[in-house]
Amino acid sequence: MSERVILFVYDLSQGMARTMSMGIVGRQIDAIYHTSVVIFGREFFYGQGIMSAIPGTTMHGQPIEQIDMGETEIPQEVFMEFMDNMRETYTADTYHLLDNNCNNFSNDACQFLVGKSIPSNITSLPADFLNTPFGQAMRPMIENMFGPSRQAPSLLPHQPPAPSATVPFLTDLAQLRSTIQNNTATVVYFTSATCPPCRVIAPIFDEMILSKGDKIKGVKVDIGMAQAIGREFEVRSTPTFMFFLRGNKSSQFSGADQAELRSSIELLLYSAHPAHPHARMSLNNYKDLSRTPILMPPPESADPVFAKLKTFLPTEQGLSETEVKQLDKIQSWLKKRQVAKTDSSKEPTFAELGPTWKPLLGKIAGLLPYENQFPLLDIIRMLILHEKVAMVYAKDGNLTLVNMFTTVAEKGSDGSKPVALMALRVACNAFGTHLLGTYVLSTAAREATKQLLVATLLSPTDQQRQTAASLAFDIGNKIAETRSKVMDTATPSLSGGPLEDLEEDWITECLSAIATAIEKENSEKIIHRLVASVANFIFMEPNYSGAVLMNILGLPEILDIKIQNKVVETTNVIELCQEVQEMIRTCVAEQARSNS
Repeated sequence: MSERVILFVYDLSQGMARTMSMGIVGRQIDAIYHTSVVIFGREFFYGQGIMSAIPGTTMHGQPIEQIDMGETEIPQEVFMEFMDNMRETYTADTYHLLDNNCNNFSNDACQFLVGKSIPSNITSLPADFLNTPFGQAMRPMIENMFGPSRQAPSLLPHQPPAPSATVPFLTDLAQLRSTIQNNTATVVYFTSATCPPCRVIAPIFDEMILSKGDKIKGVKVDIGMAQAIGREFEVRSTPTFMFFLRGNKSSQFSGADQAELRSSIELLLYSAHPAHPHARMSLNNYKDLSRTPILMPPPESADPVFAKLKTFLPTEQGLSETEVKQLDKIQSWLKKRQVAKTDSSKEPTFAELGPTWKPLLGKIAGLLPYENQFPLLDIIRMLILHEKVAMVYAKDGNLTLVNMFTTVAEKGSDGSKPVALMALRVACNAFGTHLLGTYVLSTAAREATKQLLVATLLSPTDQQRQTAASLAFDIGNKIAETRSKVMDTATPSLSGGPLEDLEEDWITECLSAIATAIEKENSEKIIHRLVASVANFIFMEPNYSGAVLMNILGLPEILDIKIQNKVVETTNVIELCQEVQEMIRTCVAEQARSNS
């Protein structure tokens, strides 16, 4: 289902730019623009990192304009994964008034969602400002604050290095209250400019808070500058530290006592994030597993695949001469990519693939009967190893991959084995990029992905079962990666992984099929991948439901039998099986204690 994308445009000058800019800078500037992107019921913007809020409720007031940027077919989970990737570019520390600001963020977001840039009068404002005499005069001060600008040559060749990261100051009472309420654990450091002990403890406080990542939110308040906050929280002296757990004050103390500060932070951290039982286990074999997805590499030459495809294409009402040339261009592009990997030559650009490659592949799919689709799928699985091709499929409103997976699953054992194998390879290679890997587990595609997995895990063909086991591993790896990824606790709409809403029934069906496959499997290599996938599914899961299910289905006993019957003989595989057994039993015992 498509989603409308709206650009909110604000004037940070509240109208002053329009009335005063001519006299000050010698050029008419209509507004000091701040923009944000509204989609999926949230307003996303760049300030202290990427943030979000209910539309129209930010500190910027009401927008002066709302621009309809169009509709997007991108699922919410894929957009959230894109936001998570963008957080490395748009951090609090990398903000630059001229080069890396809110409007650059909005432009990148709109380019991803709808393939359109925001209005040029907004993005060109920094350059327009710097081209004025006043802008030239102000540039040294701006660069001194934010670093050299790409907009023009720096006037400060001996620019000192940027200061190390510090915990931010807050001066607004409402913003402080919101921060405390919206974070599981918050530490507020009350300081003042005339307090010598504050200057001593400040860098130590910064180091302690920042070392905890996003598990604890730290803020500073100068009560000389924010007197309303000092009165509200009844701060009598500085430094004073207050600790909040889930919005409620849990403790406080005054003074520059490093030991007390450290122990108070650790106590708050433990109260907010009690250790998962898996965190207390060594799990050496599980932790030694590769964290990269299992991908299906391309063949040494793609030529035989294209030759086979062309034998299947109908001679009448087939491809036009232009379409045949486009197909040849795809073949040449893949060949150049493969050659570049072997002789370190320059890879072909995405543009060289041709403008109509995807519509052509869609047309070919419509021309071929189901049993002849496998060379086409082989081409797709090679193409999506390229990040930009993968992004095209991740933004696919036609649900190409979804329909393919669903068709293979519905055919089941009666369908073409080569087609099923190639569909599995496509699914595995989807995990080669973050966005496409998220897409195949998004709400738009996850049911089809699960159906494909369940339908092929018990295939009579060894190669198909092995590839299905690889897909199970990739799915579990993506879930484990998302679960362990550090998120931004300051913005609740961005907290939790993009796959956090995977339905329990969906996970239950996948795990049930994997457990059944392990029971029936006699290949140690396949069992190894399946057991690794179970480990990824249940590792650090918050509610233990997957581990409890595996216990109910008797997986610990099944693994014992595999070891006793020497189906599993390799030492590291045996030890991984034993670790998974212990992971299951530990979670079952923890749940029993919680329920007692």
